[in-house]
Amino acid sequence: MGKWKQIREKAGALLFGILVTLVLGEVIVRVAASQTHIYNLEMVRYAKELKMPDPRGEVSHVHRANASARLMGVDVSLNALGHRGPDLPARSPDRKRVFVLGSSVTMGWGVPFDQVFTQVVEARFDKERPLGPGTAIEFANAGIGNYNTFAQSRLFARQYPEIHPDLVLVHYFISDAEPRPPGRNSFVLRHSDLAAYLFDRFRTVGLIVEGKTDLFRYYSDIYSDAHPYWAETLDTLSGMRDVAARDGVPFVVMIIPDFHNLGPTSPYQAIYQKIADGFASRGIVHVNTFPTFQKAYGGNESALWIQRDDPHPNARGQAVMADLLYEYVSRPGAFSPVPRP
Repeated sequence: MGKWKQIREKAGALLFGILVTLVLGEVIVRVAASQTHIYNLEMVRYAKELKMPDPRGEVSHVHRANASARLMGVDVSLNALGHRGPDLPARSPDRKRVFVLGSSVTMGWGVPFDQVFTQVVEARFDKERPLGPGTAIEFANAGIGNYNTFAQSRLFARQYPEIHPDLVLVHYFISDAEPRPPGRNSFVLRHSDLAAYLFDRFRTVGLIVEGKTDLFRYYSDIYSDAHPYWAETLDTLSGMRDVAARDGVPFVVMIIPDFHNLGPTSPYQAIYQKIADGFASRGIVHVNTFPTFQKAYGGNESALWIQRDDPHPNARGQAVMADLLYEYVSRPGAFSPVPRP
């Protein structure tokens, strides 16, 4: 009996030590998070406060209508459609409406609302009126974090009839051809900052073990002619374009680069060109932003990042996208009806 008592005492001491360590770890991570923005923890808060499971079950998540949160030190408020910003005004013949689909870059993660590219374009357009004194512009920014092309197509199908746009713009990121399996709604990850922090580190190790750290090779494979992900993505975008075209609504895709490597020797530029060529082969109007970003920030990529561990584009990056979009929507004929299929 004495031996078993010793075993129980040692086991109890071990469990107590583990419990104390976990509590201290939780406290340390929470204190650190209160003093600085930890990217993956902010993403967990984004998921808790602004996302919800898709009621229709078509995609993993949607935005909560009329929700708000402070993330990465920036206020993010969603309207009744789950878009960042105020509710859309009633349709007016003197205001061109642009429906924008994309992911967290599109939403303006980590950037104040008035510095998000859509708001920059709207303010400049309203001031300069490049299409004439009677024409203004407004944006329905439907960017949702962790969305790919398929998820964007589902949101497009639901909201396009209600928004009734004059132009549809899709942000296309290099990872948008990847399938995104539904995430697990983990109680522990949602309520423990320590668990969320450690999970992110374990996931990084998992990517190394799976050999996905060579992202160029990984994406080169996805964008090969024979890969089903790329073919399905082109089909999905072509389908969205055709829906808009039935109403005569122009449809354009803006290619957004990964902001880790924009240098003149970046191997990724070949992939962006392959993406652009794929769009051209389907007759999808597109704007490739990589050359502009490369010229302005190649070799100085970190100047575009929200912070060291968060390469989302900051206000500088949003300004580059705003300039390119302003140039596009200011052209005569940008909103002219397209031929119906």
